[in-house]
Amino acid sequence: MFLKISKKKYKDKVYKYASIVESVRKDGKSTHRVVQNIGRIKTEEDLERAKRIEEAYKKGEKIVKLGDLSIPQTREYGLLWAADELWRKHGVHDALRDSLSGRKTEFDIERIIFLLTVNRLYNPGSDLSALEWIEEMAFPREDVEKQWVYRSLDKLIEEKDSIEENLLENLKESLDLSLDMVFYDLTSTFFEGEGPELADFGYSRDHRGDKEQIVLGVVMADGIPVAHKVWSGNTADVSTLKTTVDDLKERFGIENVVFVADRGVISSDNLEDLEEMGYDYIFSTKRRRENLVEDLLTEEVEGDGKVVTEEVHSENGKKYVVCLNRERRKDQLDNLDNIRKECEEKLEELKKKADKGGIQPSKLEKKIENKLGKNKRLFNHNSEDGFSYSIDKERWDYERAIAGKFLLVTTTDLNSWNVMVAYKNLKDVERAFDELKNLLKLRPIFHRTDKRVKAHVFVCYLALLTKRLITEGSHSNKRLKELKSLKVHELNTDNETMWMRNETSHEQQEILESLDLQKPPKITPEIPA
Repeated sequence: MFLKISKKKYKDKVYKYASIVESVRKDGKSTHRVVQNIGRIKTEEDLERAKRIEEAYKKGEKIVKLGDLSIPQTREYGLLWAADELWRKHGVHDALRDSLSGRKTEFDIERIIFLLTVNRLYNPGSDLSALEWIEEMAFPREDVEKQWVYRSLDKLIEEKDSIEENLLENLKESLDLSLDMVFYDLTSTFFEGEGPELADFGYSRDHRGDKEQIVLGVVMADGIPVAHKVWSGNTADVSTLKTTVDDLKERFGIENVVFVADRGVISSDNLEDLEEMGYDYIFSTKRRRENLVEDLLTEEVEGDGKVVTEEVHSENGKKYVVCLNRERRKDQLDNLDNIRKECEEKLEELKKKADKGGIQPSKLEKKIENKLGKNKRLFNHNSEDGFSYSIDKERWDYERAIAGKFLLVTTTDLNSWNVMVAYKNLKDVERAFDELKNLLKLRPIFHRTDKRVKAHVFVCYLALLTKRLITEGSHSNKRLKELKSLKVHELNTDNETMWMRNETSHEQQEILESLDLQKPPKITPEIPA
């Protein structure tokens, strides 16, 4: 196959035409068969173009005229590609396949769960909207039926414990994941209308006490979610800790670990349970209603700097660390002064009305509570001989003394500063909950059975894990946005179909290199649905 230049003379002018030809035999004679007419050669640039076409043919590349080319559709590719590669690299793919290997079906459960998971990074919604996205937008194309989605969700939750166990083993190896310190916290998510049996009224972190909810607990290590559990909506926070600790010990064989949690999940029984099991811990304490805590929080903290820490007490193998943020202290003191001023103005209004007989003494207490709310505790009042009030000096002095402070209790050998740093890392779980609720759309939940609700939560949990693997622990969504912009386009010509991605940007290449991933193929053949 070679480039042939033909000359034609017309009205004393010579015209050059280029074509790609190959030698063939016809009737026993050698002749040339035209493979592609290139056209007239007017300039050196035209000749160079013809030579490039010749080289392309010699390399086996197909040359297509733009006029013969159609692009009927574009599909999502970049983020799907990266997520799929990371699932294989970090053993998520294997964890699901190993746990589901005994489930014989006519469809691929792991692939369906993968697509449902990545859909939450693209366009989270109902299972039906996810199915539509899989059929119309995901690449490679997959033939997935509605009932396969529901059956896959059922199989997923039935093998939850096994999947989490296999997954943790794989992540420990691929990420060199440390379980020396784990972080635990709870959130809740509510239902519009009727929910599953698990749904109930309870303490709502969404400030929707009028809605039934479920409670979700997540355990994280090194910024990676390692376990989760769903409880009934009326479950008390403190009752979840022992179950979680037992779970870590029995299912994952974790023996030596520092447990970090917030004050909401702590009780004296919890602490005893942890100590009996031999777990170290770092917990924050409630700032009020405990004599020892109140005494320790009023301790002066030595040292310069915006944030300072000091060990102020130790007993029975536990030490107490006061942490002070000076900027926050200033803000809280200013806020206290504003609260006092506003409350005194409201109390003065009540006093004037009471002195004029405008408020019945029996209703005065309720009026004060409505006006001051929780700040009522800062004031003394008397309504026996007219209405009078005064600041509760002891309580007021205490609130000023603890401004900008919090108290941690720990059984570890860490110094006071590192105790505080470890506790601050608990914020990572709070950010994970924010990602679950806002980025991955944990709510609304479209299911009405316990099994399907738990499966939905598990898919969101896997999406959180996938997001953290892509962003390498960062809370920014910039990488997701960059990878989403990498698309693949269907190219049709001469009854042949292929798919070609757009060029990778500098930012996309940097992301893939950081994740130690190759660029996806630029051209791939048609993959039938």
